[in-house]
Amino acid sequence: MSTHPLPSGPPLAGLCTHEAAASPGMPVDTTVERLRRYVYLETQVVRMIAADFNRLPEWEVKGALSLHLWQDAEHNTWFRKRIPEMRTPPHHLDKVPDPALEAFVAELRRAETTAEFLVGVYGVLKPAMATAWRDHLRESHPIADHPTRRLLRMALTEEEEQIEWGTAAIAAQHRDNGEQVDAAALAAWSDHLRAYLAAAGGINGGDTRTDAAALPPSRVTGPVETSHVPARDRRFTRVWESRGQVPDATRPIHERLWWMMNVRLNEMHVSELIATVMADWTDQPWAFYHDLARHLWDETRHCMLGEVAFVSQGVDFTKLPTHIGFAAYPNQALPAPERYAFLWGIEQGLMTKTGKQAEVGLARASGDERATVFQDFDWADEVLHAAIGRRWLEPHFQTREAMLDVYARIRPAYDEMKEADLKLPGRDWWPEFYAQHLAPLDPELGQANEWGGVS
Repeated sequence: MSTHPLPSGPPLAGLCTHEAAASPGMPVDTTVERLRRYVYLETQVVRMIAADFNRLPEWEVKGALSLHLWQDAEHNTWFRKRIPEMRTPPHHLDKVPDPALEAFVAELRRAETTAEFLVGVYGVLKPAMATAWRDHLRESHPIADHPTRRLLRMALTEEEEQIEWGTAAIAAQHRDNGEQVDAAALAAWSDHLRAYLAAAGGINGGDTRTDAAALPPSRVTGPVETSHVPARDRRFTRVWESRGQVPDATRPIHERLWWMMNVRLNEMHVSELIATVMADWTDQPWAFYHDLARHLWDETRHCMLGEVAFVSQGVDFTKLPTHIGFAAYPNQALPAPERYAFLWGIEQGLMTKTGKQAEVGLARASGDERATVFQDFDWADEVLHAAIGRRWLEPHFQTREAMLDVYARIRPAYDEMKEADLKLPGRDWWPEFYAQHLAPLDPELGQANEWGGVS
């Protein structure tokens, strides 16, 4: 092997040594075969998260799943784009690559509790995926297949972060729900799934396959149903179908700013609507699900901004009434395209000067830089969401006018439900809550803080 000096820097763009590049690595056909399995599994986990999102009550689980749904959709899109670059037409990427792998996914989809869901996804599937990707990186040629390796390395970083979160979440299930979590049953569930994955030859399909006849009895008894009604964990004792009475424009800026943070906090119901659209609108191209995964994660991010606002002031955000009606009503009453058209109509209406722009103006008027940044990004995201809605709804409804007609037809029925809810006892909760927890933070009362401002 030549040992010429290297005055201009490391060779081979620093990817590897000449010695490491001398081995042949993995051929194109094998690479494509593995990527097709990755695409199938990433697609299925996105669908699983979307279908189960509403029924999983734990707030922190919903938050993490929103992020992981989008990351998995991103990884999937990367792999889908890479496959056609290797002499493979992009057709049939949604076909099942291996019936045994399909059987594993079918079992995974039958998780009955949050603990089983977490164990299945973060205790079995994702660790196996991470191992398969590490094997792929070890076996592939560092230069010949650098484009695939780059994607895998980026995806693996996020996958490992997801697994770390999942491991902690599983531990929290044992710690916080010990009386409800059967450790032996969870271990049996994990073994059950590992057996089905082993029958498929593992993630890559190349491992020794166990005998399908020796598999434990299947849990599959029928189709998997989408969860349409949002659930909340036991910390949330006031779950309603409306936000409550909105403070009017005569109220001090400080109060209206905090109400805006309450609106942000409640945006989980938007994610819960989008999840069902992803799960129930089944005949769309992959790019549709990728776009909606981003939309869903953005809405949960907004929800987290509200959470941060309250926690930063020592306010227990779980004590605020949580509003699920925005998802519960359309999820149960409307077909998936109309659900999304209803949401789009709301977001399109926020593009006016009295919508998101006015919210940013209110935050600026409060003098609070953090609230202004939060609302500024919220506005930017909603502009994107309105564009995403137009991209996918116009081909379905043919015209924007038809989309607006759908929204106009649905809105009165939603408002009627909300108005009926507002007549029930306790819906005027805000003035008392504000007076007890937030009014003392008003700088005009002499206790300025970073969420205060002039009124």
